Amino acid sequence: MVQTPWGNVEELRSRKLRPGGASSEEETTSNQRERIFGAIVAAVAEKGYEASTVGDISELSGVSKSSFYEHFADKEAAFAATVEALLAPSLEYARANGIGGDEEEARRGFEGGLGLVASQAAAARLCLVDIYAAGPRAVALLEGTLAEFEQLLSQTFDRIGGREGMPVEIVRALIGGVQKVIYKRLLRGEEAELTDLAPELWRWLLSVPPPPGPLRPSRVRTVKALSFEDRQLPSAPPERLLRALAAVVSEKGYQEAKIAEIVERAKTSRRTFYEYFESKEDAMVAALDSGSAQMLAAALPAFRRGGDWRRAVRDTQRAMLHFAAEEPEYGRLGAVEMYGAGPRALEQREMVTEGMEGLLQPGYEVAPDVPAIAAEAVGGALYALLYDFVKAEGPERLPVLVPTFVYVTLAPFLDAEDAYAVATG
Repeated sequence: MVQTPWGNVEELRSRKLRPGGASSEEETTSNQRERIFGAIVAAVAEKGYEASTVGDISELSGVSKSSFYEHFADKEAAFAATVEALLAPSLEYARANGIGGDEEEARRGFEGGLGLVASQAAAARLCLVDIYAAGPRAVALLEGTLAEFEQLLSQTFDRIGGREGMPVEIVRALIGGVQKVIYKRLLRGEEAELTDLAPELWRWLLSVPPPPGPLRPSRVRTVKALSFEDRQLPSAPPERLLRALAAVVSEKGYQEAKIAEIVERAKTSRRTFYEYFESKEDAMVAALDSGSAQMLAAALPAFRRGGDWRRAVRDTQRAMLHFAAEEPEYGRLGAVEMYGAGPRALEQREMVTEGMEGLLQPGYEVAPDVPAIAAEAVGGALYALLYDFVKAEGPERLPVLVPTFVYVTLAPFLDAEDAYAVATG
């Protein structure tokens, strides 16, 4: 039984107002919209966004299809309205419960907020996992809400000694780390863990001090990617198809990308596509896997030859960002477009970040008191930085992020001066 903020799914139809009663038109409208919102949460929880239909929503809510279309132009508009109805109270809760206040107030509000996420997992999953499949309007609502949370967290940092003036990109990264930890539990149905993880996550948030200076690279090697055609030439048909998929999805988004366009870009045939892949989703997961494998092949040797662990982290992250700049289609696919491709693609991201978490284990030998969740949260922080940068500027200039990546990674384990010296060296 799916629980929603408007009641469990079996109660939605029973909330229908009786015909001929004294209800005003405004009350009737509010009642129908809330039942639709609850039905959307339940339908998406059970079937996912793409498979859910207006008929499903009508059946669960008890609101007829004709009445549904009086309120919303289509499923996408109704989903966006549901997201808005869920996100606005989350901000109200944060403001009312100490986020933006002093350290102790904010800690209590933060831990209570994760408890609410655990208690309303279907609604939280809709806003943080399924939202990327629902179009740009819903995603923009989430990004606007995250920006508001960043401002509140910045206000709290300004009230904590030694945390004043935290750069906005670091705050964004920290929010991304928390988001990723929540996201993973929602994706895997492990939301009950969030309550116990909350204190450790809060400690991680406070483990990253402001950098002592600007996070700019001392030198940036210009990355000039070979043309798409030149990179395709030596590739076998499966790899040509995967890079072509990455290119088309980067231009149009996953939902709008067509197999006909992919095979045309790969200079192959639909028959060849289906020799290797069962569907577009299957090819998308394979493309993410291929891009990740190539990135790791470029990055891990840098870690192994790095000697000193701190510099090995820096060299590895530099190699990762250079790969994404040299293969911009894969760079954009893995940073931005994967979010709209469904649960299998999202699970692929989790596998990559879990593999990279092992690179931070030497840090716990240096600083054993660092929260265990830090390695996982750092991965989310880096993805948040990657997502924002690629969405705004594209992947070609990603190497300029190296100092920020390295500082966010190392700061929990080292003092600020040491982390900064490695990051900018």
